[in-house]
Amino acid sequence: MMTCSKTTKKVCIGLILIFFAVIATACSKESTLRESAYVVPEKMKLRSSVAQAARAVGELKSGDPVTITAMEDSEDGTPWVKVKGPDGVTGWAEQRYFVRDEIVSESRKIADKIKDIPTQAVGKSKAPLKLRLTPDRVNEENVASTLPSGTMMEIVARDRKPKPAAVPGSESETEAAASAGEVRYDDWYLVRLRDFTVLPAGWIYGGSVGLEIPPEVVYFVSNGRRISGWLKIGTAHGDDGTSGEHYLILERKIFGVDEQMDFDRIKILAYDPSTRNYSTPFREDVSGKFPVRLEMQGTSGKFELNAIDKNNQSVRQTYFIQMLENGKIKVDKPGKK
Repeated sequence: MMTCSKTTKKVCIGLILIFFAVIATACSKESTLRESAYVVPEKMKLRSSVAQAARAVGELKSGDPVTITAMEDSEDGTPWVKVKGPDGVTGWAEQRYFVRDEIVSESRKIADKIKDIPTQAVGKSKAPLKLRLTPDRVNEENVASTLPSGTMMEIVARDRKPKPAAVPGSESETEAAASAGEVRYDDWYLVRLRDFTVLPAGWIYGGSVGLEIPPEVVYFVSNGRRISGWLKIGTAHGDDGTSGEHYLILERKIFGVDEQMDFDRIKILAYDPSTRNYSTPFREDVSGKFPVRLEMQGTSGKFELNAIDKNNQSVRQTYFIQMLENGKIKVDKPGKK
């Protein structure tokens, strides 16, 4: 039992109070902090505590700014945070529903850089997967958020990185890589997320994304090849009210292709409203990389691409397009810049 002389009584009492304060802090499961963040889900509930049966005390929506004031793990080990919403409401929710201010800022910087790049393809996530700020999955420091299965995305660029020997990450990412077979590179897509105002852009592991190719385009895939991108040229209208789209198609071989190329063939898919059939009036074998840029003014326009020659040098090529009657399309020989 601790004893104190009369002259040191106040000092002893102070030390005892400090001792118990330190013990109380160390034993507490809740850590206090103050961080700015944003709500990711479209709607979410705030709870009175991390308990499973905790009552709802408020609701937040996507894009709401919040201040994270504390963190605590639930009984099953799930990280929760205590937040203060824009209207002053305070409550608890799972940490995964929020994204820090600095991550949002980086995602918006990416979106600003690619705002003028046309969409090369549209994809949909096959499973929950991570949106990252850089095209690699060696560590988790570049993870912005986890996107739900079925998330739609606009693909504007493709990158490939040497496949790491050991890859941390979600099961969906790992399983997708395994199902794709042994490959030397990881494919990555730079994407825009129209439905995610908080995180508008970032990088997605390509093995977990399926391309949403228009049905009329899928029918014209050549044997031993796959479609890597498509851009709409315009619409052909028939006298009977029927209509169909003209497409610029980007293809690549399934096997024996240069891993660094986004496509090795381009072709035009033209719709004839009088017969309601498609034809391919133009095709050329040319290797290149995204992005392909298409500009149309009325029935005339052009598309430009980054062709890669035998010396692995980038050559900008321009093709001129003219939409004629009855679904016909004329493409001029490319000029090199």
